[in-house]
Amino acid sequence: MPKVFQFAKVLIPKLITWSLVSIAAFGAYFLYMQWTEQPWTRDGQIRADIVKIAPQVSGNLVKVAVRDNQFVHKGDLLLEIDQSSYQLAVNKARVAVDQAKEEVASLEASVRVSAANYEEAKVSVTTASRQISSAEASVQSAKASVDQMKAGVTSAQQFIKQRKAELSNAHSEAARAKRLVEKKAGSVEDAESTAATAIAKEAQLASAEAGLIQAQASQTQSEAALNEAHVNFLLAKDGLSESKAAETSAKASLDQAKANLGMSGDENVRVRTAMVSLAQAELDLSRTKILAPCNGYISNLSVDEGTYAVVGQPLIVIVDSDTFRVHAYFQETKLRHIEDGDSAVITLMSHPDRPLKGFVENIGNAVNPPNIANTEGQPGEVPQIQPTFDWVRLPQRVPVRIRLSEVPDDIQLISGTTASVAVLLPDKE
Repeated sequence: MPKVFQFAKVLIPKLITWSLVSIAAFGAYFLYMQWTEQPWTRDGQIRADIVKIAPQVSGNLVKVAVRDNQFVHKGDLLLEIDQSSYQLAVNKARVAVDQAKEEVASLEASVRVSAANYEEAKVSVTTASRQISSAEASVQSAKASVDQMKAGVTSAQQFIKQRKAELSNAHSEAARAKRLVEKKAGSVEDAESTAATAIAKEAQLASAEAGLIQAQASQTQSEAALNEAHVNFLLAKDGLSESKAAETSAKASLDQAKANLGMSGDENVRVRTAMVSLAQAELDLSRTKILAPCNGYISNLSVDEGTYAVVGQPLIVIVDSDTFRVHAYFQETKLRHIEDGDSAVITLMSHPDRPLKGFVENIGNAVNPPNIANTEGQPGEVPQIQPTFDWVRLPQRVPVRIRLSEVPDDIQLISGTTASVAVLLPDKE
């Protein structure tokens, strides 16, 4: 029995030692596996979009409608810039629109006048063409009348020659009859008859000569009428040329008036330009009131009435309350266990006893690690890589974006505060 007790006295301490070693080894292995495999990190932050609001017009602030850390809704008035100069610009732009419309109306009237003048010129050309046709007909008629009068003169001349011959013959017969009477070889009646015939022939000759004079006068009158018809024809040709020139000038004036006008009414470039200027002035006027672009909290407000607002320089900052999320920075060795949509538990450092629920929205695709090798090199040269002498290579941390499912009303999220994040594996849920 003493030997048994002695053996037990030696064995039991060794068993206890080996048991403790085994438990410690198992615990160390469990902690190691949990550290390396379990998707959990204390390196998390509450994040939200920070909206910097800068004025789009310059001027003195006449109203600051919010206070620091105030919650505002989208569309709420934040700041107001003095509107005086911008209202004057709107009034001036409206006057410019009215002037442009009046100018267009005047140009449209000019187009109508030019169009009427052009139509009148075309009518004048048509009238002048008809006058030429009439003048040509008059010339032809006058030529025919002249030819007819010339024929009448020629006929009268032939008739006079015939009457002269008959008169000469009558004189001869009368002289012969007289001689016969004187010789008592003829009767007195025959002598008187032949003398009367001669007298009649003289009268006929006088009448024919009068007819010739009348025919010559008619020929002269017809020739004068022909000359007048020629003159009228030339005048008509000149009138046609002038009418055509006036038509061409009227057409050019109409084209110029149309070119000066361009489009009619509100489609005219003058009106559209003035309307654009008016729209810009009204837009600038509306921009004197700076409204909240989103729901959120005013942060670090440091402006007051009288501050001069400059275009592009931020005056106010809003923390967008609709974009609160968690950025959890997991070691790259744990990313293989995380997938989009996995459930997550978020523990805020400010509320360690109030875990929040969320889910993995996405995993970052790039990080900028320290001491990154420069592989670009100089142009035409191979890259120069600096050696790394670290014995232990630490895993890089990659941002994982966590979307919060619900947040109690009594918990205030503050961008930049710390949180711990655990991603629940499917078999751990």
